[in-house]
Order: sequence, then structure tokens, then C-alpha cells
Amino acid sequence: MWITLFVIILVWLLWIVGSRIWTNSMLKQSATVLSSEDFESQSHGHDIVDIREPAKFKSKHIFGARNIQYMLLKENHAALRKDKPVFLYDENGQFVARIAKILHKDGYNQVNVLKGGFNTYKGKVKSNQ
Repeated sequence: MWITLFVIILVWLLWIVGSRIWTNSMLKQSATVLSSEDFESQSHGHDIVDIREPAKFKSKHIFGARNIQYMLLKENHAALRKDKPVFLYDENGQFVARIAKILHKDGYNQVNVLKGGFNTYKGKVKSNQ
């Protein structure tokens, strides 16, 4: 029984580590990953897109960002211009890699992503709390 439990935990840990390595690799191929400071300084005057759920966006978001949910942006990204830099973030960096890959495949060459997501952001935010 202990061996089975150990194997399950080991497989789970390998899955977590493997998925993070794969996500980081995919992200580096399709976007520029920016620290909180770089994201804030480089995003001024550009399209900042928050892909979180509307309730989270309404409660607190990066100043100047607009909300386009993950599923909506995944299916239709015509609201974004290909000739301008796009700055993306989510809650913790979990879903943004997938969106960056989709945008990159569709010809968006200036995709920038907030490393670690909104949870790591230290810049100006708009809060409705």
C-alpha cells in the first residue's frame, strides 16, 4: 500500500514539474516574458489584456488593462492588432502561455507576458474594493 501511494505521489510530482517545464518552453517560443517592473514600464500606451474572469478583473486589475476572458480570446482575437505590441496576463501565469502560443501562430509577433501573472504584479492597479 505504501509503495502504491509513493508511486502515485511521484507520478503526480513528475506531472507537475513536466507541465511547468513544457509551459515555460512554449512561452519562451511565442512571447517575451517580462518581470513586473518591465511589464509596467513597457506596456504604457499599448494593448494590455487581462484574460481572467470578469469578477476578478472588476475587483482589481492592472491600470489601463481591458478584460477579454481566456475562452473568448482563444476563439476570437480580432480585437487585437497584429502590428502593435500586446501585453497579456492572467492570475498566476497558468493560461497565458496557451494564448501567447495561439497569437504567435496567428502572426502576432510582439506578444509580451507578465511573468507569474497578476499575483506577482507590483505596479499601478485599479481596485474597486
